[in-house]
Amino acid sequence: KSNRMEFSPFIRYQLKEIIGQGGMGTVYRAKDTANGGKNVAVKILSHALDDMKMIKQFQKEATVCALLSERSPNIVKVNDYGVNEDQVPFYVMEYLDGENLSAMLDIYNFNSQEFLNLSLQICKAMQIAHNGIFFGGEICPVIHRDLKPSNIFVIEDNNGQQVVKVLDFGIAQLVAERPQDDEKIMGTPRYSSPEQLQNANVDNRSDIYSLGLIMYFMIRKKYPWNLDIDSVSAWHKAHLELEPLPFPSNLNIPKNLSSLILRCLSKSPNQRPQSVGEIIQVLENLLRTINAKQSQRKTLEKSDFSPSPSSKTLDDFLSHCTWPKNKPLQKIVFPRLVSFNNQPIPTICTMLEPEDIERRKNSIRYNQFIFQSFPHPMLLWITALYDAEEGVRWLPCYLDLKSKIGTQLINALGESKKYFVLFYSLDNPKKCQFIQPFKVR
Repeated sequence: KSNRMEFSPFIRYQLKEIIGQGGMGTVYRAKDTANGGKNVAVKILSHALDDMKMIKQFQKEATVCALLSERSPNIVKVNDYGVNEDQVPFYVMEYLDGENLSAMLDIYNFNSQEFLNLSLQICKAMQIAHNGIFFGGEICPVIHRDLKPSNIFVIEDNNGQQVVKVLDFGIAQLVAERPQDDEKIMGTPRYSSPEQLQNANVDNRSDIYSLGLIMYFMIRKKYPWNLDIDSVSAWHKAHLELEPLPFPSNLNIPKNLSSLILRCLSKSPNQRPQSVGEIIQVLENLLRTINAKQSQRKTLEKSDFSPSPSSKTLDDFLSHCTWPKNKPLQKIVFPRLVSFNNQPIPTICTMLEPEDIERRKNSIRYNQFIFQSFPHPMLLWITALYDAEEGVRWLPCYLDLKSKIGTQLINALGESKKYFVLFYSLDNPKKCQFIQPFKVR
């Protein structure tokens, strides 16, 4: 095989780097030489060419996505389909310069308006899919079957507004199709509906269950069950047996929203909203209420999905910032952007032994930012704590300058000229133990 990362004979799409991999294929960033070198995403089938069932599934994915994207701006657009020089199928999508929702949830807290805007766009994309496409001579509703944060991309339009793009219809099911008796369970157990895990017939209400999980996690930053372990068997038990936990009262969730999300998580499809349109109606009403309050210049603090600190000072607010549920309880360092009085506050979170935190309280503080362009633009953010007896404690982390979160952190650092290091103890991660302010040097 040729090692050239390009297609023959036309050599139109010149592959540059891998940007994603999945069970169906590998996705590359490529240059479209017939369109001024514009960035595109090229997905190439990764399985054996003689597997005709896989090839047909790949072709169906490209066709379904292309037809859906013609009707919805919130589904990734497919522009081309073909085979490369080795006769391996590929298709070409719009290149998305942004961040997937899973990465955003790691370090970003959505306010109520952002949550509603993003959730509405996901719902509208799924409404188009569930309404169906003209396929094989008939209108066929499309069930995604693998709706999860990593399959939802968020980009910015020309006006700086967040736009959702739903990806990966690789295991989508056309309702007109009859599942094969020997078909294995498809999807991701963590976000699969109970009927999907039981290998039963699924319809649009299965996607509604997954959508409920996504909305729950966007608000709470945790799943609706307390699981001791992260395993396939644990997720099966949660989806099939455990009732979802209600939202804590201090999050100030509107009752109609909390009940809607919990309905989406019902074990029985008959007890869920029967269409995405029902969800859209509730979300749009809430968004109209919030927008009306904004126009009247009223406070939105009671609508924000974050615990209200007992004091209004920044120090007290930061001290109430808990260790993220999706981060391991170990000695790590990561950047985090939090919002205080509608202002972005750049922070670095680190977890140490309690005695180590105590020893570092009076350390001399240094910081430095080092730019590097390979393998892609990023900034090495170095924070150092020096003590004559203890030596240096390095707290390094990276900011990806291609990501929305990285850009937001850089902008916040540039505007505030300062940041805060939040220290968490290994034996008590629920509360920040100590805060150190740093000036950007």
